[in-house]
Amino acid sequence: MSNISTIASGLRQANRNHRADGANAVPGVVVGVDLGGTKVLAGLADLQGRILATAEEPTEHGAEAPVLKQIPRMVLSLLERHRDRGPLRKVVVGVPSAVSPLTGLASLSPHLAVPADRPLASLLAQSLPCPVVVENDVNLAAFAEATLGKGRDRDSLAFIAFGTGVGMGLVVGGTLFRGHHGRAGELGLLPLGADPHQTARKVRAGLFEDQVDSPAVRSLYGDGTVPVSEIFARAARGDGEAADVIDTLAKSASVGIASVQVLFDPALIVLGGGIGSRREFVEAVARHMDALLPFAAQIEATGIGPQAGMLGALMLSLSDLAIIESTAQEVAR
Repeated sequence: MSNISTIASGLRQANRNHRADGANAVPGVVVGVDLGGTKVLAGLADLQGRILATAEEPTEHGAEAPVLKQIPRMVLSLLERHRDRGPLRKVVVGVPSAVSPLTGLASLSPHLAVPADRPLASLLAQSLPCPVVVENDVNLAAFAEATLGKGRDRDSLAFIAFGTGVGMGLVVGGTLFRGHHGRAGELGLLPLGADPHQTARKVRAGLFEDQVDSPAVRSLYGDGTVPVSEIFARAARGDGEAADVIDTLAKSASVGIASVQVLFDPALIVLGGGIGSRREFVEAVARHMDALLPFAAQIEATGIGPQAGMLGALMLSLSDLAIIESTAQEVAR
């Protein structure tokens, strides 16, 4: 993790219309943070894209959102260990919420309690010596996959994460597509089912998400208490019931994924998350997709893994700085 050279090359590809070389002329560091329901992962990189250090802690939960103090504490701890690298230029934080580009307010966060009435970036910036950007976590994973992973040579990519919940990020021409309210990719809310108007009244997380998230998978097997990872392990050992559960899950997931394909026609769909990154799940989804669409859709498992959100946050930090540097050079001319 100390030196991922592909970040620099990925940065250049993500910003083909801008020169990133100017970032090499000034000292400094950036931090990318991936905030999840169970852990916080932070990485510090220099302006050439070399990761200098990472830190991971269990997410602090509570009524007063203690994680908003935990994140600055982790960032400043990383910075303190690398003072010689220059000032902190930017922090990008990924959160499991829709983040409005207009107001900065976070919403639709069923798995993590964060303030919905105040911009998270402003709250975090109060304790940090640099600008802060808050972005949806799956958007950042999509950005990492598009610039560092399997989407590097594609003009468009949809990254769909299946795990505790379900979410999607879209990258078109090297740019995140967020939507007017920041809700693009809230795939869990797709109104799927035999009678969505009726079942919407009893929704747990979202009409589609209720069919494909971890609780839904557990409910299909045994007494409903077996962890999802164990269900996959039992299927691999030949447990027929477990294999049927995975196939049922993939069949349900294929409906939402097919909807993405026909609505956005991305060059590539990448599946990630604790469920989505499993090869047997991806293969089953592709098989069920064949029955839904009259054309082939390219679906692959993520090539980056669980650090995608943090890497995407770093990439977005570096991308923003490259654009600022390029703009400054243009004005100077």
